[in-house]
Amino acid sequence: MRVYVLITLVIAGLGLGLWVLWISGSTAARIATVLMATVVLLPTAALVLSMARRRSEALVIEENPGQVVLRGSRFFALALLIALIGIVFYPVALGVSVVRDGVEEGSMTMFVVSFLVALACLPVLVMVLLGKYRLNRLVLTHDLVTYHGYRRAWSARWDALDRVEITPEPKVQLLISGPATEIQVPLGLMASGPVPLAEYVDDLLRHPDRRPSKVPTS
Repeated sequence: MRVYVLITLVIAGLGLGLWVLWISGSTAARIATVLMATVVLLPTAALVLSMARRRSEALVIEENPGQVVLRGSRFFALALLIALIGIVFYPVALGVSVVRDGVEEGSMTMFVVSFLVALACLPVLVMVLLGKYRLNRLVLTHDLVTYHGYRRAWSARWDALDRVEITPEPKVQLLISGPATEIQVPLGLMASGPVPLAEYVDDLLRHPDRRPSKVPTS
């Protein structure tokens, strides 16, 4: 409940500032308003959806030769990407509205802050466009469990693991662990519901014969 209240207060505060930009009559300011509204609302919707998905019974599985893939949420990843684009281009539209249209005293400060944030985010956007970031996924083969995050991957052999559990709130994760290793899967970023995902992985852990078959080597 506190998370929802905080989200509501943040959106209300930003909404007031965006309303001031919108009523200025400047086309560039209105473009900036739309960009910032997108930056705020899309990730918020993705966050709310990920919290609601904690009760989901969906199990999204893609079976490939020799492996099973449980992918991440495409909506969540797309929302973050669109928000990132909005952050990078927001100061461009705001700067035009300030310099050309003379919009609102104080907007220059907002422009400088947003420009610095955009500069910090620009390399991330470039890396996304270059394919350095990929959709997260949990990949299960006959021998290995591998979680691929957006940039890094964590892997362990099945025989090194002995426990599957869902960690409690606020950071709900699937924890696949053994005496000397563990893999953390952020359930809010996954397309599958936490319980069916955990049950599926636990079933494969307990029953090796149900794991994907080894791919024959030529």
